Amino acid sequence: MIVAKIDKIKSMRLERGLNKKQLAEKAGLPSNAISRIEKGESKSIHPIRAKVIAEALGCTLEDIFEKQQ
Repeated sequence: MIVAKIDKIKSMRLERGLNKKQLAEKAGLPSNAISRIEKGESKSIHPIRAKVIAEALGCTLEDIFEKQQ
């Protein structure tokens, strides 16, 4: 299971001057995807989604997500 580091995603998004919708678009995700992640509504993230979010933020997967058993 891959779990988001919510505060880290939000801070990196803001550092890059992106709103939630802009980050979702940059990652090729539905417009509400980042909002749901940051609100904690998405308990686990699909690995492909996690990868595109990390790429859109210009960071590693480990920077903003963690694997849990």
